[in-house]
Amino acid sequence: MNKKPDSLRFMDVFNMVFGSILLAYGLVAFNTPNDIVPAGLTGIATILYAVARVPIGITLLLGNLFLIFLQARIIGSKSAGKTLFITIVSSIAIDFLMKYSESLKIVTKDPLLACLFGSLICGTGIAMTFKAGGNTGGMDIVSQIMQFKFRIPIGDTLLFGNVLVTVLAGYNFGIEKALYSMIYAFLSSRVIDAVLDGVSIFRTVFIITKEPDVIGWGIIEDLRRGVTSLEGTGIYSGKPVNMLMTAIKRGELNVLRQIVYRYDPKAFIVVGDARQVLGQGFSKLEDEVRFDAVEVEQKKIESLEGSNSE
Repeated sequence: MNKKPDSLRFMDVFNMVFGSILLAYGLVAFNTPNDIVPAGLTGIATILYAVARVPIGITLLLGNLFLIFLQARIIGSKSAGKTLFITIVSSIAIDFLMKYSESLKIVTKDPLLACLFGSLICGTGIAMTFKAGGNTGGMDIVSQIMQFKFRIPIGDTLLFGNVLVTVLAGYNFGIEKALYSMIYAFLSSRVIDAVLDGVSIFRTVFIITKEPDVIGWGIIEDLRRGVTSLEGTGIYSGKPVNMLMTAIKRGELNVLRQIVYRYDPKAFIVVGDARQVLGQGFSKLEDEVRFDAVEVEQKKIESLEGSNSE
């Protein structure tokens, strides 16, 4: 009753193992041969390997073991077990691939291609470990400790760590490789967001117009999308304005623009990404609630167990 469903436990293990292997493959096949340095502890391990041939996996394992120990002593963490598991799997996978798969090291010698494909593969792997409720350790742990002990914001610690690694990369490999490493860091973070949140295929549209009725019915009839009419006031003019709000798919945006232009060429349109749209005409809310309810119930159980143990 109070155990996590087998399907979710299996997916957690799968995401941690496969995510760790993807991360290892991306590092060995694309980053290391081209001196593309990731952020955090992995970046430091990459630099140590290039300079002193210290195995990346060994550096990651020893570094994360020390950080996990500090985290457990200072903060205490229920996710330490998952982080340790991810660290062990990824460290073994990295050193195994480095030693026994020489062909992986010559996938490409183009640093830009290495940035693109390395960030795609590594970012996907890291996101999978996040989905399992763990992380890859390193600066994530350091930032949590700094926030707990010294009230330093997590973002500041992560920024400092990334800047430090970038400076070290520039010193050891040259400014050009440091710039490529910055591109890699940016792209991998976008990939992580896309895997965790999904790539947005929906658009939220706000339309300020003097013809709300005809435009609204045009959207309903041509696109079969619902429209909400809102009343507002222009701050500068002080006059009342009519605003329409609707959610559409990305491919429907051009048709919507044509509808608006047809009835009010002077209309003001704001278009934004929507991560998820639930309701009639889109995904069913009840399907999403059923999926999330399992995790919510599990969190309640874990919270109660934690309270009872204290």
